[in-house]
Amino acid sequence: MSGQRRHKKGARDKKVSRAPTLALRASTTSLPLDARGATPPLRTLHQAAARWIGALIRMTSPHPAMTAALDVVGRLQERPYRTNFVVLGEPGTGKAGLARALHQLVCPDGPLVRFNVVGFSDDDALKVLAGDGKRGGAAAAAAGGTLLIGETAGLGPRTQAALIRVLKTGSVDSEDDEPARQSGRARRVCAIAMSDHDLWAEVRAGRFRHDLYWRLARIVLKLPPLRERKQDIAPAAIWMGNRILRDAGLSYELVTSDDLTRLSAAEQVNAIELKRDAIAALEEQEWQGNLRELETVLERALLLYRDGNALDARAVRAAR
Repeated sequence: MSGQRRHKKGARDKKVSRAPTLALRASTTSLPLDARGATPPLRTLHQAAARWIGALIRMTSPHPAMTAALDVVGRLQERPYRTNFVVLGEPGTGKAGLARALHQLVCPDGPLVRFNVVGFSDDDALKVLAGDGKRGGAAAAAAGGTLLIGETAGLGPRTQAALIRVLKTGSVDSEDDEPARQSGRARRVCAIAMSDHDLWAEVRAGRFRHDLYWRLARIVLKLPPLRERKQDIAPAAIWMGNRILRDAGLSYELVTSDDLTRLSAAEQVNAIELKRDAIAALEEQEWQGNLRELETVLERALLLYRDGNALDARAVRAAR
């Protein structure tokens, strides 16, 4: 709790950030201690990636999948190395945020290139990956960095084959060329493959290449739906609520009822209390849209239905 207290004090010192978006390499970000001890400092993280990891650490989620994700993030902070990831979860569970954070942990100096071809034909997706002969594609743009793949389960057979070559050689065109790799002419592309679907089930069904799966699945992280993580809803609401307030230009801090009692009278003036009945109302929902739906409800509750310096169950239910 002392770590959380220190974090909140820092947040009050900068309630409304008006700084421009940080470059890919940002200054070291200090995070609070979690329930299990000291959290290693984050190194050269993009602001959005640092926020995602910070939120994950502060949740100290009891869900086994979230605990596993936190464990991997902590280990990569201590021993970063270039590798490929598969990040699975329903829409809105935070896959893109986690992917950006992973990129900044293992490849902070390289580009992060989004490759999302949902709805594209296999031929068109291949052109986006390889280029059209006049312009380079996503693979060339990601050389020396990370290719962030959208709905990976939807890639067609030709695009899957080309992606294997990218991961083997750093090039979408060349065959396996060991001399080129040794000389450094082929710059390695790391991949973070996101999917709403179980990729291994796609392999078993014959829709996804076995060899591509195992090239991608060096580390597999699964983000569970919010309805399975009721204990994470309150800390997620605090994190998201303060982001909403900051983006709206409001100099307030959303705090729990317990944290409100620890603030001085002067500090309480700029605090909004997330009441216990509001938390209970949030925990009642199924959250089919996961974190995206939670953010939508919180935005309406805070900006439209909040009564003074309190966010109660009435405001939450009105915002649903």
